[in-house]
Parts: sequence; C-alpha cells; structure tokens
Amino acid sequence: MTRRLPLSLLAIVASLSVVMSACASTPPAAPALTDPKEILASAVTSLKDVKTFELSSTFNGTIKVPNMGDFDLSTVKMTASVDIGAKKAKFNLDAPTLLGTKIDAIAIGNTTYIKVSGALSAMLGAGADKYKKQENATPQGQPSADVTDVAKMVADIKAALDKLPTPPTKAADEKCGDQDCYHVTTKVTAADLKALDPSAAAVDGDISVDLWSRKSDYRPAKLTFAVTTPEMGTFGLTLELKYDVSVAVDAPPADQIAP
Repeated sequence: MTRRLPLSLLAIVASLSVVMSACASTPPAAPALTDPKEILASAVTSLKDVKTFELSSTFNGTIKVPNMGDFDLSTVKMTASVDIGAKKAKFNLDAPTLLGTKIDAIAIGNTTYIKVSGALSAMLGAGADKYKKQENATPQGQPSADVTDVAKMVADIKAALDKLPTPPTKAADEKCGDQDCYHVTTKVTAADLKALDPSAAAVDGDISVDLWSRKSDYRPAKLTFAVTTPEMGTFGLTLELKYDVSVAVDAPPADQIAP
C-alpha cells in the first residue's frame, strides 16, 4: 500500500524549497556607497577575486599622427577573454582604418601565439598568415602583488585621488544591462597634469574618465575614456566587462603556427 504525505506537509516542503533556493541564488547586497572616491577604490579592490572575464571595446573620434595623417577610430574593435586561474587569455584587435591592422593573440601559461596583419606585421616581427610562437620565461624571485590588505589598497587609492586638483564626482545611478550601477566621472585637464607633475608640461590635453560599477559587488561594468588634445585631436574608448563567464582558449592548430 502506497503511503501519501499529507497535503499540509507537502506544502511545507515546497515552501522550504522555494525559500532555500532563493537564499542560495541571491548573494547579500553590498553596502550602498555615496562617496565617489570610495566607489572608485571599491571598484579596483573588487577585481582581486575575479576568476574569468570578457572585455569588449569600441573607439570613436579621429586621432592625428604626425607625418602620417588622420585616422578614423570608429571602425576599431577590441575584445579579450581571460581565465586568470587557468592562465589562459585571448585578444583580438581589428583596426581596418589603422593601416589595415589586425592582431590575434593567445596566451596559455608561459606560451604566447601572435598573428599580425597590416603595416604593423613587419614592425612586430609577426606573420600575417600564421601565428608566431614564443615561450616566456617564468619570472624568478619576484613576489606576487599582495592584494590581501584591502584597507591599505583603498587608502592608497584615495590618497592618489586626493592629489587631483579636480576631485571625481558622482553622477546619477544608472542601469548597466540588468545591473544597477554607480556612475563616477573624473576629469583631468592639461593644467591639472602640470600641477601634479611638472615633467608633464609637454602634455597639452584634457582627459575624462567615466566609470560605471555594479552596486551588487562594485565590479566595473563599463569604462569610457575621452581625450582632447590640439596635437592628436579628439578621440575616445569605451570598455564593457562581463565576469564569471565561460572562457575557452586553445592553442592554434599546428599548421597555423610558423616554423
């Protein structure tokens, strides 16, 4: 004879399952921040626990290169995927308006593979049709960066930000895809650069950096850089980041590697 659980017990079990599932899938919310310097510092320190990430970027504007002319950056694209724990990464730069440049790079442990097409191919000594393989020696006697002292790192970042003649400002919070984000803007003028470092007197331009960091864990979701100089023109870069993604990086087939 089959025994049946009472309906009330089934309801309790179902309710507990829903509650446990919600608790398991919803991490505790990070404390809310209002100080732009603290937001920037938290964005930097949040990266210490990152295991995998993807980066995509777009460029805008026109850059002036002495003796070479003007280059439209609107067609330039850059992507990267990184698995920090496995020591694997791949990088791609497609810049058709920059002398037809295209770069594909793969890093696996201490081995790198790079393929370059366009005018930079000869300059970098890399082939346009096949990857150039290079073994990199493992650094010896160089201690890894200590990122465990978060309090000291935050203090150092804030101290550096305190030196800026124009402090960073917090804009209105915004959405980054499905994430709620803080938005902080930092502007550094040519005069600011000269005040910070007299050796930068030759630098004649303004730089603006915007950071959008996720409220849930402070990790940067988007970064934009805008540069305006009389010599090089006005141009910018936008970086978008995703974390905890699946990253597949494999060495090129043997027939695609130069002897």
